[in-house]
Amino acid sequence: MILLNRKSNILLFAEMTIALLFFVISFAVMIRVFAAADGLERRAQRREKAVLCAQSIAEAYSVSGDTGTALRLVFGEDIPQEDITLNSELVPEDNGEITLTLSEEKDDTAAGTYSTLSIRFGYSGEELFSLDCGAYIPRGGAAVE
Repeated sequence: MILLNRKSNILLFAEMTIALLFFVISFAVMIRVFAAADGLERRAQRREKAVLCAQSIAEAYSVSGDTGTALRLVFGEDIPQEDITLNSELVPEDNGEITLTLSEEKDDTAAGTYSTLSIRFGYSGEELFSLDCGAYIPRGGAAVE
């Protein structure tokens, strides 16, 4: 009888070990799933902020036709127009993690200037969002014959 009781204790211990192992593996899988979901959420938040910032820059640019004025209206300060580094809240910062790249082309005519601005946001070498916008600033002149 004592021998039978010892066998059942070993089987119970083995069963508990297998159940514990199952829960540990399940926990590891769940942690990975939650970490991946958190990464996707952060990426979506960065993209949403980039979209809103690009929209603001495009609206300010369409009125003024000047990149410097558009950046001043959006960010509230004069900033250089080359590659701009932004923090996670899209505020200019020297060691920011998000890069804002602007490229402007102008087409001058006697009647006015049509400008196009390409706005690109990048994060870790990957493009978050891009937007092309334009502005026409009339000069009141007529076409040259």
